[in-house]
Amino acid sequence: MTDRQTKERKLVALMVNDLEAASLNESEVVEIEEEARSLPDEELNKILASRLDLPYPVDDEVLGRALTRVEEPERITQGELGNFTSAPDMSHEPGPGEREG
Repeated sequence: MTDRQTKERKLVALMVNDLEAASLNESEVVEIEEEARSLPDEELNKILASRLDLPYPVDDEVLGRALTRVEEPERITQGELGNFTSAPDMSHEPGPGEREG
């Protein structure tokens, strides 16, 4: 059975992919996330079924399999939704061209 958080995340991924994730600013991504969270369970399932070309009502196992094929933008899969900033990721070791001095 697919949990609600996964369904929300996958719906957000579908919407963000439609809107070209690179062009979205933080407030737009947060708004999309809030919209997904505000949906009642039945509406969330209907929208996902529609977006994934599945008949409604959809079997939860079928929906779960279809959701595994939805690719999430990196910032969603890393749990950064709602905390997204457009600042570069500095958590890695600097490359040769990035070192100071």
